[in-house]
Amino acid sequence: MIAFKEGLSERLQYSRKAAGLTQKDLERVSGVPQNTISRIELGRNDETSTGTLKKLARALSVSADFLLGLKDDPD
Repeated sequence: MIAFKEGLSERLQYSRKAAGLTQKDLERVSGVPQNTISRIELGRNDETSTGTLKKLARALSVSADFLLGLKDDPD
């Protein structure tokens, strides 16, 4: 298990890179627009919808709780 202190932006970027995906790749597999992914990773997205989080978590094979920082285990 990896110990994280970061928030959504860092966890999303970590998960995407660990999956070997570019933002454009993640757009393709998740259906979330690349500009939204970029804003989240840069910490410039004040509100991220539940639907967006679910799509990203599914595409990256991690839990939404992990992306939100509610747990440190990606599974």
